[in-house]
Amino acid sequence: MAKIILFSFFILVQSYITIDSGSYIDLNYTLGFNCLNNYQTTRTITFSNTFQNIPQVFMYQYQFDIPNQQTEYQFSITNFQFFVKCTKAAQVWSLRHEWLAIDDKRVQVINCFNLNPPQDKVFNHQLLNVDTAIIGLTSIAYIGQIDFQLSITQITVNSISVAITKVTGKFQNLVQIGYQILLVSSRDIINNGLVTFQPDYTSAAMNLEQNKWLILPIQGIQYSYAGQLTLRMQKNIVASTVTFSFTKWQSDSPLFRIQSVWLSQLFAVNQALQCKTLRISQKLDYSQCNRPQFEIQILQSNLIYDTIGQFTTTFFKPITNIDFVLLVNCITGKHVVSQFNKCNACPTQKYYQFNHYCHSQINLISYFPRFTQLDQVNQEFTITITSSSCQVKQILYNQIETEYIILNIQIQ
Repeated sequence: MAKIILFSFFILVQSYITIDSGSYIDLNYTLGFNCLNNYQTTRTITFSNTFQNIPQVFMYQYQFDIPNQQTEYQFSITNFQFFVKCTKAAQVWSLRHEWLAIDDKRVQVINCFNLNPPQDKVFNHQLLNVDTAIIGLTSIAYIGQIDFQLSITQITVNSISVAITKVTGKFQNLVQIGYQILLVSSRDIINNGLVTFQPDYTSAAMNLEQNKWLILPIQGIQYSYAGQLTLRMQKNIVASTVTFSFTKWQSDSPLFRIQSVWLSQLFAVNQALQCKTLRISQKLDYSQCNRPQFEIQILQSNLIYDTIGQFTTTFFKPITNIDFVLLVNCITGKHVVSQFNKCNACPTQKYYQFNHYCHSQINLISYFPRFTQLDQVNQEFTITITSSSCQVKQILYNQIETEYIILNIQIQ
């Protein structure tokens, strides 16, 4: 009797996360955090699930208990581990951090760890559409009274500038400072502004934002050095509102400056340009004897591309429309096949498509497409010209980087 053996195959589909958040509360002397005399420790952040790629991690302090003596604690992050070191004889009693882990091409974390001496800095960045940033304290060293504030002073297309206030008689007591910068698009945050307070302090109630995190990084401290420096933050959610409070448990009355920000867990999607108008002309033209096979003009920049190669160009807001002029040398007996992106959301028929036959009465085909964008953002393009084709791809930065063909012309 023949036996039939049935095999069942199970395909394990790995589910990855792209964003996560949490807090780390174990840097406490009651848990063996004996942070003095060059004590050092490396800790690992535990995520709620698996990232496909190593995420960028942004951490900021929300609690500390440090003495009114010459004190230093250092801090740094490598991938999803962070390192803390206390270099002085004074005991650092506790530190707590909130963290965000993000695997996404729309954000960037810049690290400035253990800066000694503190000073203004300029950093390069690689984001196309960054126009705002969040800065948070990660470490500090002082030998007396301090009064400082970190602030973002300028963001350009390729750099970000950070300044620190320099109060006479106090700035020299700030020996070391560390911070991280989270660069994002303003489309992805609600900035409630700077909050200046002395603990104990409780904020006014705010509406609880859906799919957003409330982050409250410390950016400035005014401290008299008269007593132990202590601070603890707590968020309180009641129904559809939230408040946050900062408390102290020692006699000193420092002043703190924090930034209150809602950060979206669902970043705005960058989409390709869509062709809204298109004019095509065909004619017999002998005005130019050595016309290139393809010529691409971009009217908003006066750029012209007519040689074989690959080129990159960027357009910055507030440009909303981009107009191309495409000239194609039409060779008798050949077909010129063209397509132009018309609908990002359409499951089919995403492109306008045309097929023109070249004959003795046509030697030049001209295309005049106008592309528009859904959101006012910066745009980056790659233009490729070969002997038989020209193509414009838009580079899109979302959770991953992709290229999207917005126009393509081939001679067949």
